Amino acid sequence: MVSLRRPHYAWIICLGGALSLFAVMGMGINVFSVYQPYIIQLNGFSNAQGSWITTTRSLFTLAAMLTVNQLCARIGLRLVMTLGVVLLALSCFCFGLADSFPLYCAAGALTGLAYGYGGMVPLSLAVGHWFRDRRGLALGLAAAGSGVSTIFVPTLGTPPPPRLSLRPTWMCIRASPAPAGMTPALRLSLLLAVFLIGGPGGPGFSHLTVLYTTAGYDSASAALLISYLGLVICVSKILCGQIYDRFGSRAGNWYVHLVFLAGLLLCCLAHLGGMLPAFAAMTLFGLGLPISAVTFAIWSADLFGDAQYEGAVRSLTVSYALGMLLFGPIPGLLADRFHSYVPAYALFALCLAVSLVIIQRAYRKLDAGHRPRRD
Repeated sequence: MVSLRRPHYAWIICLGGALSLFAVMGMGINVFSVYQPYIIQLNGFSNAQGSWITTTRSLFTLAAMLTVNQLCARIGLRLVMTLGVVLLALSCFCFGLADSFPLYCAAGALTGLAYGYGGMVPLSLAVGHWFRDRRGLALGLAAAGSGVSTIFVPTLGTPPPPRLSLRPTWMCIRASPAPAGMTPALRLSLLLAVFLIGGPGGPGFSHLTVLYTTAGYDSASAALLISYLGLVICVSKILCGQIYDRFGSRAGNWYVHLVFLAGLLLCCLAHLGGMLPAFAAMTLFGLGLPISAVTFAIWSADLFGDAQYEGAVRSLTVSYALGMLLFGPIPGLLADRFHSYVPAYALFALCLAVSLVIIQRAYRKLDAGHRPRRD
């Protein structure tokens, strides 16, 4: 059974979620990385200041995620996700007017609020209410919306004004189709694992363009790489959901961690030059990036159960946002110190490896995530 009632409508949830993520995550988070080198260069900012813009965004993402569950309970998922898209439009307007570091940070703050209210937390709650058997696929399809904008926008000279109609997202999302034995120590270790993912999944993604431009790639080549990454993201989130559904969460965890780890290690070789290694890095990076979009809802269902699902999604996502926040300044600080972003990506690779060990240990202890039986 796909959903509890009216299966055809459940898939419309994916469409509404994809539209919302196209805006708040694709245009607000993913595409910003392309313009970060220009912001640093044109305004004379240091690498650390460039990282602080994204760190400010992460701070307000965390603030939004701490309140999104309460807001959803008060006004409903539909209005909360619509609020996220409205805040994204306002942030784009502010970025267009920004001419100083504080104004760029303020625009980043609005983007962070937009992502918190229109991103994966409310989407995961909606999908969790409507889907059971194909939850991984549903999350992957919805999350793929963020990759679409990443394909096309980076190759344009200037970012387009937000022209998304709010009505499709507003009208497609409904909160619900109808009016696991974890110890505290294991819960804390899981939160730590997700916190460590915040580095590679957040600033690891947002600093890709500056990684390659400082390694000698021209801006057009860097934009092409990010556009290609967007294409991979669209495919990878659907593929990741299918792998989790078909082969079980343990196999899915190995897959998403190892391909992401390989992508990070290839990013550490950026200074060797050449488009082929760079495209290989983007391929593996994109195939592993669903770890920051699809997996948290799956881990919440597997390890916490339906009764604690909503609280677990919130806790894991907040831990991830905290990781994005605290790791946010590190790439710029290390780049100012070592004149390269490579040390940051080596650190992110180490964080991801530790996360894999913790996650799989939790699955073994709870005997969860086996390959599902097919009748």
